[in-house]
Amino acid sequence: MSESDGLFDLPDYGFQEELLSLSPVARDIDSDVALPVARVLPDMPQPHMDRLFDYEIPAKMAHLEVGARVVVEIGSRRVDGFVVERAQTTNYPKLRPLRRVVSSIGVLTPEVLELCRAVAKRQASPVSSAIRLAVPQRHARAEKEFLELPGPSFGEVVRHSGMQWDRYIGGAEFTAEIRAGHRPSGVVQLRARDRAQHLLPFLLSEIRQTDQGAIIVVPTPVMARQLAATLSEQVGEYVALMVSEDDHPTRYQTFLGVLSGRTRIVVGTRSAVWAPVKNLGLVAIIDDHHSAFSEPRSPYIHAREVLAIRADQSGCSFVAFNYGPSAELGHLVQRGKARWITPATSEHRDGVAQILSANDFRIEGVDLARMPSSVFRVASAGLERGPVLFIVPRAGYIPLLACQNCREIAECPECSGGLAIPQPHSPPVCTRCSVTVRDFRCPHCRGTQIRAVRIGSQRTAQEIGRAFKGESIHVAGVGEQRSTLDGSRRIVVSTPGVAPIVEGGYTAGVVLDAGYMLRSSRLESEVHFLRTIAHTAAHIRARSVGGTLLVVGDVSNELISVLHTWDMAGWTDSLLDERAIIGLPPTSVWVELKGPENSLREYLGMLRSVAHERGYDTGSDVDALFAGGAQDVIPGMAVLGPNPAGDEVVAYLRYAESERAEKTDVVYAAHRTASAHRMAVGLRIVVDPQL
Repeated sequence: MSESDGLFDLPDYGFQEELLSLSPVARDIDSDVALPVARVLPDMPQPHMDRLFDYEIPAKMAHLEVGARVVVEIGSRRVDGFVVERAQTTNYPKLRPLRRVVSSIGVLTPEVLELCRAVAKRQASPVSSAIRLAVPQRHARAEKEFLELPGPSFGEVVRHSGMQWDRYIGGAEFTAEIRAGHRPSGVVQLRARDRAQHLLPFLLSEIRQTDQGAIIVVPTPVMARQLAATLSEQVGEYVALMVSEDDHPTRYQTFLGVLSGRTRIVVGTRSAVWAPVKNLGLVAIIDDHHSAFSEPRSPYIHAREVLAIRADQSGCSFVAFNYGPSAELGHLVQRGKARWITPATSEHRDGVAQILSANDFRIEGVDLARMPSSVFRVASAGLERGPVLFIVPRAGYIPLLACQNCREIAECPECSGGLAIPQPHSPPVCTRCSVTVRDFRCPHCRGTQIRAVRIGSQRTAQEIGRAFKGESIHVAGVGEQRSTLDGSRRIVVSTPGVAPIVEGGYTAGVVLDAGYMLRSSRLESEVHFLRTIAHTAAHIRARSVGGTLLVVGDVSNELISVLHTWDMAGWTDSLLDERAIIGLPPTSVWVELKGPENSLREYLGMLRSVAHERGYDTGSDVDALFAGGAQDVIPGMAVLGPNPAGDEVVAYLRYAESERAEKTDVVYAAHRTASAHRMAVGLRIVVDPQL
């Protein structure tokens, strides 16, 4: 026998055939309890435990509801779980009894369970990780107090006209469909003068007329509280508030109120996307590119995607409200899941501030200063009529330093973190370990002098104060709650997203260091730049009353042109065309694999084996996948990397969005098999990571 016959070759994981395959035989359970088998999904993070386990229901638990939280034994451990089904038969030869019913209330509804399963499938994660986000921990006292409350009572809903929607292209058609009882989905590019609360009352009044419910998610608790109060007054019905900063009893009582149908409208932050609203008619998201919408824990899902899945499953309307662009929402439109609703040009032009670029005032051959003369002209003219807003990308005094000689970023001698000057006349301090560096020496050129790379809001306020002596200056920054100011004359210096709201709007605005927003390795840098400028423009008075916004920095004319025309939808479509050519999200699915190198190697070997068993051709071996570049692990699924990431390595899987379901299933099947064999320990798998 030749060596090529492969007699002595060891198969890859999973290639060998089973010697004997026996299917378990279903049997009836002899019990006085009707449907005595409880199928339980345990709350366990291990992928290979992501399945149902059968338990016998004792007579004392005969009235157990589907969806109830229980305690069961798995091996020698007692773990929480949820009853997702009751049955008469089981495939298990012997059943253990349920140990305890935590609560008699079925807190996991079939609709939310279906949602959790869809999210887990999309994100290649255990269903229990999604349920952990969807169902809060029980609070016994709050549950008892809730059960003693009277039943729900709904008054007459205040009707609202859809006139505000008529100012948008496609708005009249959208409202007509809503009135007719249809549930269309739309991506609304807001006019600078409009707010989401101007358009939502019509939708809510129509939804509630048909006894349907609604979920509206916003980025921050402050926004949620303000919007809930506003909508409650406008619609004439109590609006439930679901925010993470509420204490445990409050969160659980709010959850039970929604679960029982006592409240039908929910406004909240990221966690509200899972609210068990009955007869759902509308889900909406405001400013979907805010960082607060990304779930930092497994299943690492974005709030926008959860709402889109809910809309698909329930047949309700999905509506997004944005000032700036969103590639992901544009992709929904391209796939036929929603439609663009954009401002009519005539309605928009006079309503937005006049947007200027400092590059337009630049003299040929002269470098653009951080604060050229055009800044002072725009600010001085604005101050004659009221408050002026300055936006700076970073908070602090001098948040980033570099060597004066070689211009390399100044590093801490202890931990190599970046150095910053937190306040005037203080020495540099490491932003990572907080050590004070009094005698700086550059490791690259041995230079001892430092220079500012970025200027923070506090230093900017100091510079502006010297230029505008006697003017009142208000500094707002990250971590502060957004305040409201009157329309009196003052200068406001702020970082993006926390500028105080001014009655009547700012007379003028200046965005400094705008080019720094684009000097990022992040894929979404241009999206975030346009979003920041668009949000700032929404705070400035209209062009028709002299409102002006000046953008200072190295910014391309193309992006300034987008701001002039406010055509975020057209720019998004062009962006998606570019990304489709080079296989970037959201036109392609990316999966991040991060962990020890040995674990990554084991996982890729398991991935090849699982794919082979499912009929895929697995050409390259694991060593070839580690060669760098883009290597196909199976046809249509490429491995990119790996690259070092500290003490670990990171690699990416990439495949077409049209193949998301089948190929993500292969990714997760390999993870489950590796987990069962205690392989690929410490490897984190994230679908749709932030690139």
